[in-house]
Amino acid sequence: MKRLCIPLVCSVFFFLTGCVEKSGYYEEGEDNIISLICDVVWVGEKVVYDTEETAQDIYRFRRDGTCTRTIVVTGKDGEESQSEIYYRWAFYNQSSNTIYFGEDHYWDIEELTTAKFAVYDRWGEYGSLDMSREYREFTPLK
Repeated sequence: MKRLCIPLVCSVFFFLTGCVEKSGYYEEGEDNIISLICDVVWVGEKVVYDTEETAQDIYRFRRDGTCTRTIVVTGKDGEESQSEIYYRWAFYNQSSNTIYFGEDHYWDIEELTTAKFAVYDRWGEYGSLDMSREYREFTPLK
């Protein structure tokens, strides 16, 4: 009976400690990354279309894992219209250098400072034939 009890107790202890979920960002480096992403409203470069309209993305990341993307379109007459898209986001890996939005949409972080958020906006998994990546830069909203 003793031979069975010791492995059983060890197994239970192993499973209980192995299933503890991380409920916060304990390391300073992880918290700094979260602050750089969430404490700044990030604005993308203006895109000019053939119709003389421009569009610009504004991203507001929140610590609760939500994100709002506001698309501001300015017509050739100067009139602005806005639309909002809501996302859920999370880090895809332990090194916190990829953001996952769901449905095969990722941001591979290239540079993250107080003045610049540079990413590769990626659709699909690495190695997949239909994967696409586009370089994008964001700056703080003024």
